Amino acid sequence: MSYIQKNKSYKKIILNTENATIKGVGKATAGTGNSEFTYTNFNTITVKENSYLRIDAVSADITTDSVWTFKLDNISYNQTSYYNSDTDGTPTILTRCFNGKSSMMLDNIALVLPPQDINDFKLIILDESGNGIDTAKISLEMCIEEIDNDVPK
Repeated sequence: MSYIQKNKSYKKIILNTENATIKGVGKATAGTGNSEFTYTNFNTITVKENSYLRIDAVSADITTDSVWTFKLDNISYNQTSYYNSDTDGTPTILTRCFNGKSSMMLDNIALVLPPQDINDFKLIILDESGNGIDTAKISLEMCIEEIDNDVPK
């Protein structure tokens, strides 16, 4: 059976730590740099249907062997389809090592987003020791993609 696939909505978002509106030490160990980056300088992103939020790409000028955890706050997501074993309820969207030898993505997480208007993002970046990113610059590319609920049976 053939069918015509409904056009899906895709939204690309690129967040650069150097362009964050608000930078703060947040949960980072004192003296290790900022760990919380808030972005508010963009047009409202309207999510009209249930959608996936995925990470498409990330780049950083970090050369340590640390494993970095990226969390996304200030966004509604389907909590019944997400579990995080840490004691922090903020969803982890990426865990990655940038040591120059390998830049492997250690997971492929997709958050399920309900319909909403997104006015700001808060990105939290920490290594496994709780350190912030100091003077490093990080660029994160995300995609919001509508979930296809019209799959033929």
